[in-house]
Amino acid sequence: MSLPDEPLTWQRPGFLISTDKTILSLQTINHAFSLDIVYWTNPVPEDILATIVENSFCFGLYEISNPSTTTTSPEDRKQIGFARLVGDKVTFAYFTDLYVLPQYQGLGLGGWVIDCIGEVVDQMPYLRWAMLRTSLEQSRVAYEKRLGMRVLLSGDIQDGPVMMGKRGVTGGP
Repeated sequence: MSLPDEPLTWQRPGFLISTDKTILSLQTINHAFSLDIVYWTNPVPEDILATIVENSFCFGLYEISNPSTTTTSPEDRKQIGFARLVGDKVTFAYFTDLYVLPQYQGLGLGGWVIDCIGEVVDQMPYLRWAMLRTSLEQSRVAYEKRLGMRVLLSGDIQDGPVMMGKRGVTGGP
């Protein structure tokens, strides 16, 4: 069992979450990457972003203008958030790039995206690690509560494995 091949959707009044990559707006994602709220990255050329999306399991968050339907046309939806999982789709998932546009924050939408990610990850029976990086206390608390994640303390290599990383040239601050 791995991450699903077919798109998943979740709906609540006025909003939709979908894993259908074909309805994501690369321009909207790149615009969000230019905002201060997405402090960990910067916009990238659209062809590069298309490759990133293609190689990720993505969650699009949309405001929908016709909440009485289960299918939405492009005119009925506005992308207001995004998140993605990166990994081998079976044993490892790295959670990154979660954002909700500022005017939609405080409505519980970010937590809802996290819950949907948890639902997907919990269905992966061979998952060894689900990981993420955050520098915000509020996010740490949400990930602990909603995903059951914990801070991985890193010690001396003599004590066992350590978490390591290297920032790329184009990464955010």
